[in-house]
This record gives sequence, structure tokens and C-alpha cells, in this order.
Amino acid sequence: MNVLLLSQFFSTTRGGGEYIFSLIARGLAEDNNKVFVITNKIASEDYQEHRNIKIIFVPPVLQYRGGLPPGFSDNIRYSINAVRRGLKIIKNEKIDIIHSNNFAPALSGSILSSLTSKPHVTTVHDIFSLCGKNYWKKWGQQSDVSRINVALAPFFEKMMIKLRYDCIHTVSEATKEDLLKFGAKKPIHVIHNSIEPGTAHNTKPDPLQFVYIGRLVFYKNLEVAIKAVDIARKTEPGIRFVIIGSGPHRRTLEDTVRELGLEQNIEFRGYVSAEEKSRTIAESGALVFPSLCEGFGLVILEAFYQSRPVLVSNIRPMSDIVSHQESGFVIDPRDENQWAEHFLQIIKNPQQASKMGENGNKTLVTTYSQDLMYQKIINMYEQVVKQDS
Repeated sequence: MNVLLLSQFFSTTRGGGEYIFSLIARGLAEDNNKVFVITNKIASEDYQEHRNIKIIFVPPVLQYRGGLPPGFSDNIRYSINAVRRGLKIIKNEKIDIIHSNNFAPALSGSILSSLTSKPHVTTVHDIFSLCGKNYWKKWGQQSDVSRINVALAPFFEKMMIKLRYDCIHTVSEATKEDLLKFGAKKPIHVIHNSIEPGTAHNTKPDPLQFVYIGRLVFYKNLEVAIKAVDIARKTEPGIRFVIIGSGPHRRTLEDTVRELGLEQNIEFRGYVSAEEKSRTIAESGALVFPSLCEGFGLVILEAFYQSRPVLVSNIRPMSDIVSHQESGFVIDPRDENQWAEHFLQIIKNPQQASKMGENGNKTLVTTYSQDLMYQKIINMYEQVVKQDS
């Protein structure tokens, strides 16, 4: 099979959706399929090489900006250039299927499908417009956020559902339900995310240390965890919270830490290597993930890989992935007192935390394996190509 993948970022380090596309490409290539990827080049990024993967860079070159999406002009330039290059690739390489990853790539894939009659699968990870009241207004209040993006993003989300595609690939039942609420009419394939095997660190965790990994944006709800640390330190003064990642909400979070006098308890590390990320998870008593809105939450699986429990918000799909008191704790996202109680429970009961981490690892192996994800992707492709022929 010859597959054309469209994704503005094509990276193993710069976002969950982009990481999944890199896994799909690698799986296809190792299964002797030919993969062509049209993407923007990220400055200073290293790209995977494989004899069956050809990466085609189109303008513009992007700077990674801590989780901020590309600007409006970047999206337009990608779409135009992706269509131009895509038409040549589809003609010269006998492409069987087009698979796009969100927004501008979805627009490009839709145009290419219309012009060539090739089947098109589009991936939707989240429907942000359904992520609570005033989501876009709150997004626009963060530092360095494009006002044009804030104004146009809701329109593009609605438009994306109306584009030409044969089916939608999404990553959780929760997002599928949102897509149906949003008016999606075509078939929706739910294929859970997975992660590549890495280094499982044989490290004894420090029960006083907790870690968050991800973008620093408002809906990640880190304020509740910061306030919980403030409460828990009255019982355990040595509690530490390591925050890994960057984003437009960082300044606000740092201000909150200073106002509460938590500089000795909370550390902002910014962007770190994959090795440091996995090692920090292994060294911590638990991963903290209090997000208010997610399509999946890939870092949960990274914690499970290191056999560490995860504290998540009682919001789907996180509450579908983490079983309360089995592989972690599922907590009211608005109640810092509950978060503090569960921080203390991890600290005071390291054996229970260890058992929950082991259970999480078993869940990863049985439910979220890479082989299972890849086989479902291939089944989806074959079904779409067969229906279109």
C-alpha cells in the first residue's frame, strides 16, 4: 500500500497527535508499505529515516513555540503547498489512501481527495469548542496567542467536520461522542493511542516527588495541582512537584507559585529530552494529569510504561484509561483538597502506589499495545480502500 500522510508537525517529541502519526508511518514502513509525508520542517528538529518513508518538506519552516499551534498564514501556506506537492505525489507514486492530521492538513487532504478521487481519512483528536464554556475566550487570554487564530478556530473546527473524507479516525470514545454532537456523519473509527517501547528505568521512586508532563495551557488545569501542593506541604513539607513542558500559560502558573511561596516545592523544567522525561517519571511517586479536556492523554501511557500510578481528573477519556484505586486515582478536577489528599496517600502508602503502577503497566500491555493500534489502522485503511474501489 502507498500512503500519503499530511501533518504540519511530524515529530516524536512535539505533541501527542504528531507522535502518533510518526508511529503510524514507522509501522507502515516496517510492514513494507511506502509512506510519503508532507510536513513543515521544524527548526532544529531531527527526523526519522527509513527506506520506505519519504518526508517532503513544504514552506514555511516552523519554530516550535511551546505548544502553540501554527499561525493563520502558516496554515494557509501549508495547505496550498501541500496540495501542490500532493497532486504530483499521488500521480507519480500511485497513492492508495490519504491520511490527514487535524485542521490545515485536513483541508489539504479534502482538496486532494476531491481532485484525485483518492480515499481520505482524517484524524481528529479533540473538539475544543466542546471543552467547556468560553474555551476560546480563555485560550485567547494566554500569553502570545494569535487573536486571528482565536477568532477563526471555532469556524475551522466546524468546517473540518464538513470536509470531504471517507471516515474519521479518532483516539477515544469520548472524542467520538463529541464528534457526533458536533454533527459528524461519516463513519468514525476509534483506535486508541499507543507508545513505542523505550527505556524502563529500574529506579526506586521518591514518594515525595510528583511530575506533570505536557503543554502549559490553561485547560491542563495545573492550578488545582499547585494549590494541592500548598495544602499537602503543611503535612509533608518536603513534597515536590516537577512541571515539564512549555506553553503560553507558563507565566501565569509561575505567578501562582510565587504568590503561594512554593518556589522550594515546585520546579519548572521547561522542555526536556525524552530520556530525562522518562527518567523523571520513573523517579516520581506518581504522574499528575489534572486536565479539563483531552482527546486521550498519551503521557498516561508513558507513566504506565514506567509502572507508575497516575492521578487524573474525573473527566473522560482520562477516567476511562485510569481505573480509580487500581492504576491511579480519579479525582474531582475542581477540588484541590481532594488532590492534596491523594498526594498524601501516595506519599504515605508507597506499596499501594507501586501496586497501582504495576496494574497500569498491565493495562498498557493488554489494551494499548502498539501492535494492536497498528493492526486497527491497517484494517481501517483496507476497509476504506475497498469501499472506494
